[in-house]
Amino acid sequence: MTVLLYIHGFNSSELSHKATVLGNAAKKIDLPEAVISPRLSWQPAQAIKQLEAIIEANYERGITLIGSSLGGFYAAYLAEKYRLKAILVNPAVQAPILLQGYLGPQFNPYTNEEYELTQDHMIELEQLVVTKPTADLYWLMIQEGDEVLDYKEALKAFPKTARLTHEEKGDHSFVEFERFSTEILRFAKILIE
Repeated sequence: MTVLLYIHGFNSSELSHKATVLGNAAKKIDLPEAVISPRLSWQPAQAIKQLEAIIEANYERGITLIGSSLGGFYAAYLAEKYRLKAILVNPAVQAPILLQGYLGPQFNPYTNEEYELTQDHMIELEQLVVTKPTADLYWLMIQEGDEVLDYKEALKAFPKTARLTHEEKGDHSFVEFERFSTEILRFAKILIE
């Protein structure tokens, strides 16, 4: 059975709203194991190793990626590396630049982890930048009201995609994300009607 790998964002967790929405949608069709949502390390290189292990363990079954914010940045890198379909939700396409403003002590309110974000972590992020995305791999989902990221940067980074959901207003969390849960499961070939 095909699986959907949800990749959470910076200082978030496997229990984020979007992960929960997708998990519940999979449960409604009696496929609760179809959505994988791991808790990722705050260290970029370690998070990528975790995700690569999950991809490699599920590759034969078929796997689709979905990432939000920093998770979208990770998803793009992994989509290119493994030639996988990926849904990018308000992706942090300039993560190595954006996270410069967060260097120093950090606290993740979802996991209660305290840690220090350093310049070495920015170097790890720089190694994951996708400069020439393969258009037919992606579904880009953006809302113009994103208060954290400039949606125009995502449009510049992914000028052509297999699918685009571009909405006015909204916010960084992607308001009313649950509207898309069924279509996301279809895109991932979990729900076949």
